[in-house]
Amino acid sequence: MYLAFFVVIGAAAFGLIETTSAPEVTMEGDSLSTGDPVTLGERTFDVSDVGGTSGELAWTNESGRATATIDNGSEVPVTDVIWDGQTARQTVTFEVGSAATVNGTEYDVTTNASAGSFTLTSTANASVNESYAVGDEFAYQGYAGTVGEVTGDAATVVYGGPYVLDVNNESVSNPTNATLIESPDYDALAAADDALFDQTVEVNGTRVVTYRANNTNVPLFEYFGEPETHTFEENGTLAYQGNETTITAVSNTSVELAWEATQTETIDLSEGGNFTVGGMQYFAHFPDNSSVMIFETSERYDEYHAQNREIASYESRMINLWGIAEISALAAIILVAAAFLPVRG
Repeated sequence: MYLAFFVVIGAAAFGLIETTSAPEVTMEGDSLSTGDPVTLGERTFDVSDVGGTSGELAWTNESGRATATIDNGSEVPVTDVIWDGQTARQTVTFEVGSAATVNGTEYDVTTNASAGSFTLTSTANASVNESYAVGDEFAYQGYAGTVGEVTGDAATVVYGGPYVLDVNNESVSNPTNATLIESPDYDALAAADDALFDQTVEVNGTRVVTYRANNTNVPLFEYFGEPETHTFEENGTLAYQGNETTITAVSNTSVELAWEATQTETIDLSEGGNFTVGGMQYFAHFPDNSSVMIFETSERYDEYHAQNREIASYESRMINLWGIAEISALAAIILVAAAFLPVRG
């Protein structure tokens, strides 16, 4: 009798587990996939990176603000800054169809304008060649440089510098200006110059270069020229990394720059997660692995939350039913085993 009771109870619990369907969140509304636009308030976003229970909204801020910090004493590549009359920033153009001498070796020049790249091929050995694209580093005559432009006819390299930032704080506690001072690698320049020995030396407190032909010393700055300097003021402007920037702050430790910039701003989406746009709160629901639905929290979150409570209740009931089924099965096994135990007396 007891065996039958536990078998019936266990079978009933297992039957309910097998025949009861799990509830799901089902919200009516538009489903959005990666690449779709969606307007929330007065702003239009692009949906991106939708997958599983996460995604992203992205929009382009045309009037964004970018900033940069240059630390006092740090190097600034000559390719990062430009101003009228600048002398340390130099350019060299390698024309297609003409031989170019680069760091003592003669090359033929070819360009690929569509790819923004050019190739230098040794005139003495065609198997020796190097290719560079716009933005690549390019060492030239002892200077650090960068590939600036490539056309069908030529490639241009910008080189020189670098500068070192010096905040003018020797006599003031609250400086308002700073100076970029040219600081090239003079040993590298000497090594790249066939007329000179490969490094500079100091003679009687003066740094000099030495001619190979007659061992004559020439003061360093007399041979290469005085280092270029450029001073700028707080609230002034500086062309930096292709941007017209404003010097927003000068301190003893750094210079702060700011400029208007187009920026992509994003909002992360998660299942049921709330986010705010223009003072209005929204939440996201992912009906499948490739789409997302977005609703105003004040209008639909109660509906969404109620369905999730139903799911949580269902899962709790299933755990209880599994417990009943397992306990009933264990009790039936114990009763059957007990029936086969030997009887004394």
